[in-house]
Amino acid sequence: MPIITVRRAMDVGGILSRMKIEVDGEVVARLKRGARQSFDVQPGQHRVRVRVSWQSSLPVEVTLDGAETVTLEAAYSERSWRFTETFLRPEGALDLRVV
Repeated sequence: MPIITVRRAMDVGGILSRMKIEVDGEVVARLKRGARQSFDVQPGQHRVRVRVSWQSSLPVEVTLDGAETVTLEAAYSERSWRFTETFLRPEGALDLRVV
C-alpha cells in the first residue's frame, strides 16, 4: 500500500499552532512543530495541502503506485508574515514540498 508521510519543520511560526494536513480534501492529522505522521493511501493521484487558521499551502499533487512512499515537509515561510500573503493571498503563504 502506498504511504504519504508529512513532517512539519521546526519552523519559527505558529509555535503553539498545529498544522492541519489534508489529503484529498479531508483533514487527516494536526501536526505540532517537528512532528511527522504517515498515512496509507490507495494507489493513484492524491492532493495534499496544509492549513493553519486562514493560511494554507498550495496543493501538492503526488501519484503513487504499489508500495511507493513519498515524504513532504510543511513549514511556515517568510511569506507567512508579509501583509500580502497574510491578508490578500493567504493561499500559498505556507510551504509544502516533496523531500
